[in-house]
Amino acid sequence: MAKIIKVDKHSVADQLGIKAGDNLLAFDGNPVKDILDYHYYDGMENFVMTIECDGEIIDFEIEKDYDESLGLELDESMELTPIRCKNKCKFCFVDQLPKGMRDSLYVKDDDYRLSFVSGNYITLTNVFKEELDRIVRLHLSPLYVSVHATDSSIKNQLVTNPEGAKTFEKLKFLAENGIELNTQIVMCPNENDSDVLINTLEDLNSLRPQLKSVAVVPVGLTKHREGLYSLTLVDKQKAKETIDIIGKINQKYGKFVYPSDEFYIKAKIELPQFEEYGDFEQIENGVGLIRTFEQEVDYALSVIKKKKSKAKVSLITGESFGDFLAEYCKKIESKLNGLSTQVIKVQNEFFGASITVAGLITAGDIIKQCKGKLHKDVIIPSTMLREFTTTFLDGLSVSELEKELNVKLHICSGGEHLVKIISKL
Repeated sequence: MAKIIKVDKHSVADQLGIKAGDNLLAFDGNPVKDILDYHYYDGMENFVMTIECDGEIIDFEIEKDYDESLGLELDESMELTPIRCKNKCKFCFVDQLPKGMRDSLYVKDDDYRLSFVSGNYITLTNVFKEELDRIVRLHLSPLYVSVHATDSSIKNQLVTNPEGAKTFEKLKFLAENGIELNTQIVMCPNENDSDVLINTLEDLNSLRPQLKSVAVVPVGLTKHREGLYSLTLVDKQKAKETIDIIGKINQKYGKFVYPSDEFYIKAKIELPQFEEYGDFEQIENGVGLIRTFEQEVDYALSVIKKKKSKAKVSLITGESFGDFLAEYCKKIESKLNGLSTQVIKVQNEFFGASITVAGLITAGDIIKQCKGKLHKDVIIPSTMLREFTTTFLDGLSVSELEKELNVKLHICSGGEHLVKIISKL
């Protein structure tokens, strides 16, 4: 049940006499659970809406255009409060965080609604028949699902939850009912690699065309694993083997599996070209991220004229992207005559040296490794900051870091933005 707190004038609901204070109970006989129910039916043309008005329950038969809104504003109880994860995955990154960080960093969500709304990956271990039916009824598509393995016993061992054994069965149900799926596999050597990986990809291929893509990413291990299950990092040989397996699967069935950029970096193999990444469904998993950045730099440079520049700029990044960024900076220097760039690769002491991505670098590590070595203008990627904030993972703010380093920080959100920032200095 949802409390109606506002009705837009001249809207469908207003014309029906519905008013603030009434309760929205159901659509087509299905109880209203959250805001997704409202948004789905708000885009429908014909349905029954059940309202409680002054103690009386009334069914309204709605006929409207699909783009004509009901005009209701519902109370905050209808907002999406994240459903928590009930798994104990062997490789869970949250379990590898050090103590003493912000409470919000330790929250693990596993919410099929946020998968649809925000592209969050879910395991489906807390999704049962009622939720599956609702996903199909509201057509919450696409969904993003962590698979890891389709073998039930191996999946159980990885997520430490008996419901993990039913993941493939649930995926099959969703695919058969028209739900598009993007999936991921966190690959752990000696756990779900080699033949297990092959079998998993074979099974996932059977769900096409509803299954759109599979990202394979290497397990990330921090130095804070006291008391946790012993896992092995992906090395150069394992990275090569995994890329080879994925290549053979794609050759056999058509391309639908994508190794993350990190596999190519670990294997010391050249990244695929930009055109080979399809629609970039898995870019949030680090699949095609580097080629996208390069493409953006090249485009931005193609539309600006050569000019002189006196700028001296330091760019801070992680170890895995450092050499690529230095290459792109040379391109920018060739267009901005006189520009001087300095790329500094920060080793991750906070989480451990095996964590090489820029997005997990802390302000503390930047201070330790960069203080006194930087130009006045410094560029960092936006991924170093908590989303929608100016705060690093260790709690320091951008302004605090600027003061500590005595520099001006510029926050960069991509290759095109990088060129724009530098060209204006």
